[in-house]
Amino acid sequence: MPSTTSLRAVALLTLGLAGLPAHASLPADPLYAFGADDYGLGNVFTRLGGSSSAVGDGSLAFNGGLTWGGGNFYAIGNDSLGNSWLTSFGAGAPSSISTPIALGSGFTGGLAASTGGLYAIGFDGVGASTLYSVGAGGASAVGSLGAGYYSGLTWGGGAFYAIGSDDLGIARRVTRIDLGGGTPTATTLFDLGDGSLAFNGGLAWDAAHGRFLVIGNDGVGPSALYSFAGSGAASLANLGGIGNGFYNAGLALAAPVPEPGALLLVLAGLPAVAFAVSRRRARREG
Repeated sequence: MPSTTSLRAVALLTLGLAGLPAHASLPADPLYAFGADDYGLGNVFTRLGGSSSAVGDGSLAFNGGLTWGGGNFYAIGNDSLGNSWLTSFGAGAPSSISTPIALGSGFTGGLAASTGGLYAIGFDGVGASTLYSVGAGGASAVGSLGAGYYSGLTWGGGAFYAIGSDDLGIARRVTRIDLGGGTPTATTLFDLGDGSLAFNGGLAWDAAHGRFLVIGNDGVGPSALYSFAGSGAASLANLGGIGNGFYNAGLALAAPVPEPGALLLVLAGLPAVAFAVSRRRARREG
């Protein structure tokens, strides 16, 4: 059962989300992200404009990405030792997650479901980013992207899109990633904003409106939801505040998408267990 502190954090987040301005143009499909609890741990699964729920037993921060596909959410969590884990859960039962799959370390750059399966961005000790295919067998490197991709990944229109860092290290550079020939090619498109905001809360493609959704943070006030079009940085629009602590490179629309292939079907078939409960039981028995 979540602690009183965690429940208070959830309540505060929910109140913040309820304060979205009336003009905020949220998508018709439910939009989800991971916020932080009172201790700054990114384990509060939140429907923007709706309810929140703590995920797991506090051993993982879900700051590596969030995506939707095959009727489930998929998320990457990282433990205190830097180990990265892939897991899945249903929208109605986020506390019951599938048995985590080890990916290695450094997976904090985003997670996306494409027609070919699940892909994630990881980085090494010197900051070099790599695109990986991830699934029941773990992670397999697809190819190098360069440096600075820590802030979100999505799939739309036949390509991946990511938020990378600009020349000063601020997360605001929109990049298209193509997989022609099986090797990723990263192409810088444009930078969002004037550098006063870091767009490090996650990236999602809103196909119904032909736009991207992204979470921005100024390091002082609440996180905010923004939208922008592929036409350029001038299309950036503030859709309103969403509460504090949304800087976990994870934003997902629970919208119908093309079936993302065998990898997702395999993952969807993994037994969903009350992982937090089993972890606590294991500690007591140990």
